[in-house]
Amino acid sequence: MRRWKRKQALIVVQTASQKAVGQAMVSVATMLVDKKIVAKDEPTAVPKLVSDIWGRGVLAFEFSFGKTALKKSELKPLRVQINQLIEGYAKSQGLSSKYEYPVFYVTDIWLYHEELHVDVANVVNEPTREYIEDLKKVE
Repeated sequence: MRRWKRKQALIVVQTASQKAVGQAMVSVATMLVDKKIVAKDEPTAVPKLVSDIWGRGVLAFEFSFGKTALKKSELKPLRVQINQLIEGYAKSQGLSSKYEYPVFYVTDIWLYHEELHVDVANVVNEPTREYIEDLKKVE
């Protein structure tokens, strides 16, 4: 019974986090279209939970924005730009993190079969902060 309650509580937290990150990434999808990085019909701000790989309680989500002509060398500046956009969104919504990272933080950005993928963490709990620390160790 206790395990079931814990699992239900985690699902509630993940669902709320997924919604918050998805709303923050809507501005990113708009920017990608405006800058002609992806086609107008390509971007979606539909997050997919990635914590199944990393462990319980990690609030990190993958976004796939579709085909792009970007080169690998262009990803680092785009990552900075996306972080600035989602930090601005968080401030406008009065959202903040008690950790050393912003409440929304791009943990990875990559190209796969010419499609742009972005992972974003919602840094509101210790497992997510630890996840970011682990990623920094392997970079």
